[in-house]
Amino acid sequence: MSVLGSPGNSRSEASAQCGAGLNVEEKQSRHWSQVGTVVECEVEAKAFDIEGVERLNLRLEVRDVLEKFEARRVLVASATDVDGAEVELDEDTRQAVLHPTYLIEESRRRGDDERKWSQDVEELVRSPLSVTVDQDLRRAIFVDNVGVSVGDLVDLVRGQLDVRQIERVFAAVGKLFVRLHEREWVHLGLTPWNVRVFDEESEDGFPRAMLAASLGGAEKSASAMREDDEAKQEQIADEGQGFLGNDRTVVELEPLGVTGEVEREDGEEEDGVGELDEHSEFSWLELGGDTSALEEIEELSAIFDGIDRLYRMDEINDEVAVTPGFSAPELLSGLGTEDGESADVFSLGMLLYFLVAGVVPPASVYTRYAPAIPARNFRPGFPPGLQAVIARATRPRPEDRFASVRAMLDAFEEACSVMRHRSEMSAAIPPSMRLASDTHIGIAKRKRNPVNQDNVFSATAEDRRCALVVVADGVSTASYGSGDLASAALIEEARQVWDETLPTYLMDEELDEVQVIQTILNRANRRIVEYVNEHHTPFRGSPHEVMGSTALVAMIVDGLVTLGSLGDSRVYLQRGAEIEQITIDHNLWTLSILEGVEADSALAMPHGDALARCLGTFIIENGHLQEVDPQPDLFQFQVMEKDSLLLTTDGLVDFAGPNLLTSEDNILSILLAEPNPDLACLELILLANRGGGGDNIGLSVIRFE
Repeated sequence: MSVLGSPGNSRSEASAQCGAGLNVEEKQSRHWSQVGTVVECEVEAKAFDIEGVERLNLRLEVRDVLEKFEARRVLVASATDVDGAEVELDEDTRQAVLHPTYLIEESRRRGDDERKWSQDVEELVRSPLSVTVDQDLRRAIFVDNVGVSVGDLVDLVRGQLDVRQIERVFAAVGKLFVRLHEREWVHLGLTPWNVRVFDEESEDGFPRAMLAASLGGAEKSASAMREDDEAKQEQIADEGQGFLGNDRTVVELEPLGVTGEVEREDGEEEDGVGELDEHSEFSWLELGGDTSALEEIEELSAIFDGIDRLYRMDEINDEVAVTPGFSAPELLSGLGTEDGESADVFSLGMLLYFLVAGVVPPASVYTRYAPAIPARNFRPGFPPGLQAVIARATRPRPEDRFASVRAMLDAFEEACSVMRHRSEMSAAIPPSMRLASDTHIGIAKRKRNPVNQDNVFSATAEDRRCALVVVADGVSTASYGSGDLASAALIEEARQVWDETLPTYLMDEELDEVQVIQTILNRANRRIVEYVNEHHTPFRGSPHEVMGSTALVAMIVDGLVTLGSLGDSRVYLQRGAEIEQITIDHNLWTLSILEGVEADSALAMPHGDALARCLGTFIIENGHLQEVDPQPDLFQFQVMEKDSLLLTTDGLVDFAGPNLLTSEDNILSILLAEPNPDLACLELILLANRGGGGDNIGLSVIRFE
């Protein structure tokens, strides 16, 4: 079994020639082609609808390396010359051949049975113009005129596909796999670069209409879109922007994840919301509002590309090339697969992750090759709803995944339907809510520390349509102050702000939920700083020894949830048998992965679960702490009847099961079995204690009805 590495680029002035005879250039062709490599080959003239000529001699020059793996490469080439084997070509005919862009796909041969599949499967696979084999290197040449690979499509929009675009792309690829499996064949090698999607109404298949909203204009060519994307990437590099960059910006995402700027009443544009500091990081998730401006997109089609082997379900051997980040664990580990369908389901789950996140899934041996963090961690403003589908498809054990691609597609379509329904909800019929909060010291944690450092607070208006919920986990390693004091400061400030805010709601005046959350956090942070200055001045310790706390602060008004998050306490959105984490864990390994560190390296780092962000932010000047307003992740999303929210500290997640997957399964089981929020809180606390109770537990359950 061969393992493919990560994509990369390289340049070389070497040239190679494919044809008869063994000369120096042909010897070089045994090696990978590089930028500048010249390839000569013979192709059938009928591929270009040319009459009177059977075959053409084509000369190509490699312009770029598109993919670079250990056992496979894809290169972009352009034609530099063409002539007929027996007749002279007119200029129009020459231009018809010289004008297109070409793809050269090179791979190490894996046996003698490449492309030996049935005729009904052949129609699902894009056929090359020319195929040559030199020793162990197979070279296939294609005209780049059938739509676009999924990988290139995601690159064109800089990983920012919206919900409707993802719905079209994934449905096309999923239906292609359904057709393949119906013929009793499997792929076992899916990546975003070996499946193409195309619009049958377009001359070259490029889905311009679908990408118009993202790239600004339906008439742009694929090459123009690539140039625009490169320019944007260069601008980003020059400006030093990044998801976790030091200069944080306030960004508002439009409904369904289509990005745009905010226009003020005075006509000027701004990229801020409310009165937040200009350097805060704001992940705004707004699913309400008018979405009619988004053009309705027709269905796409899909076709396999760049593959030289498929497998019959009953004839799978161990010669399967694998790609970390997309291949199923049973293939990566060498255990093999019985019929292959479940392995394809896993790859489709990773493909859906790629569509949502815009990056190759950070798979790790520590997670048994499942994604290390949720897809929305890379795009916090993307609407929730698809992570549950991704999580089910990418389970490490085949028997825990969807039973078939058809079942996965059904779940995907249902998730998209719910997401659309949330976006179209009217505030005139908001859901009411029932909620409960509870905390427990943890039976094992109590033996090490008799003080519960988790604190919770919840309050609702009498009409059950407005609530404030706070969950806090005090940092237990503080030397200056203590975690219970820090979390208590947050709760006390939340109680005071609620008393100040409730009259505004009762008088039907407009509430600024973001400002409410920021006020609570700022006041609590000030109390922490004042306590340390009062008891430990002059301060000579390490900043990491000052007391702090995680913070989840949720303001819910008429079914609209506004949520602030600091630390690794979590918020889950549950509906039916699906549960999805909304927040991002602010620990070292999660933030390292988001910065681009390989998942294996990040998860292996010592103390990777240590908090990188929490309540308790300050600078030190002359032995005194000077407060700095905390900058939480902020989310806003719509809920509807039969939704539930769980806000919880890590004492539940860490001890509800032997691993994260099992823990979330067990939590979901209780949320499904116990509709009463008070009893659900009690059952979840019992679950964590039965799992060891090694940490304090603080949580709140909110039911919408």
